[in-house]
Amino acid sequence: MKHSIFASILLFLVTVAFGQEKTENKTFKNIKSIRLSTASGDITIKKSASAETKVNVRYSYDDDEYTVVMEESEGRLVLEEKFDRGSHSGNSFWTLEVPDNTSLKLNSGSGNIVITDLTADVRSNTGSGDIELTAVKGELDFNTGSGDATLERMDGELKLNTGSGNISLRDSKGIYDLNAGSGDIRFDKVSGEFEVNTGSGDIKANSVTIAGSSKFNTGSGNATVSLGGDLKSSISVNSGSGDSRLEFNGRPISGTVVMTANKSGGDIVAPFKFDKEETIDNGGSQKQIRKTAKVGDQDITIRIGTGSGTAEISK
Repeated sequence: MKHSIFASILLFLVTVAFGQEKTENKTFKNIKSIRLSTASGDITIKKSASAETKVNVRYSYDDDEYTVVMEESEGRLVLEEKFDRGSHSGNSFWTLEVPDNTSLKLNSGSGNIVITDLTADVRSNTGSGDIELTAVKGELDFNTGSGDATLERMDGELKLNTGSGNISLRDSKGIYDLNAGSGDIRFDKVSGEFEVNTGSGDIKANSVTIAGSSKFNTGSGNATVSLGGDLKSSISVNSGSGDSRLEFNGRPISGTVVMTANKSGGDIVAPFKFDKEETIDNGGSQKQIRKTAKVGDQDITIRIGTGSGTAEISK
């Protein structure tokens, strides 16, 4: 991500050096919702110091091929780029200063999206750009085809998908629905309710507090969840062919524990004895071993599973 942002800054400096950059600025009042669409331009959103919405566009396209569109109607602001011919050369950088509680819909073909210090409901899509969110609160729905997502000090409900990029989340709380097609997903000091999936990457969740029924799943990577608070909600940690591990870090283990692994090639490790062990035939090429135990008195379910790796619970 840092590389792509650095490249954008470098490109901006080059255009300035050659005197090719143009700028458009406009201020709007009483804006409740914004829709912004760019071909490949980067988008930066930050909180306004007033009740006004400020729009700044820097671009290096030729004026006879590029038009900045800003249309306002009844509290709704539509921002977009229009090109007068199919092939064009240049770049654009959009910066918006908006009040809290402005509804945002953002789209870019390949640009990065950066939002800082804002309370807002946001829906966003970028084909191949990175996503960077810092101190953002609200209902958030983000998608990038192949970019990375870096999230810090979040608070709210977040749905995020990246086709092949990595996801990093830290110092946050909320409800999270995260998916990476082939990237890694990493947490640090996060609390909330989680639905986490990656097709072939690793999941590494450090100092996580589970505040609602949660699932962590990877198709072929390793999945490790290290708790930062007592486990009081059901949890599932699973890997199709890698290791899956739940670390309690000295906290009490309490609930109905169900652990599974392939009978051939898989392994199950736990710091307590199991009440029951059985062989499960799901009709596939591999039979599974399933071990269950009732530990403590909590009415929650702890599921740790793997295909051909090791399923493990540690104190």
